[in-house]
Amino acid sequence: MAKVYRLSNETRKERYYGKTSGEVKKRVIAHEAGRTKALSKWNFNKNKIVTKTIDKGLTEKQATKKAHRLEKRKPPPGWKIIQTGGP
Repeated sequence: MAKVYRLSNETRKERYYGKTSGEVKKRVIAHEAGRTKALSKWNFNKNKIVTKTIDKGLTEKQATKKAHRLEKRKPPPGWKIIQTGGP
């Protein structure tokens, strides 16, 4: 089953929504390692990054739809949503 999560870069005031079928912590480690082009400007060592699991127990298709739907929501004033590169 898949999970939907949000990464909030409180330093840059940017949010990223993603999905994973594994552990969210492991996915964040992959982001830190530079495996996500959309987050290439984030400095995981210096920026304050907050992780939140939004939903779990979803099918891959449901998780993808939910993450993309969340990306379309208006962010808080002064914040920006980082679009995922996936389908």
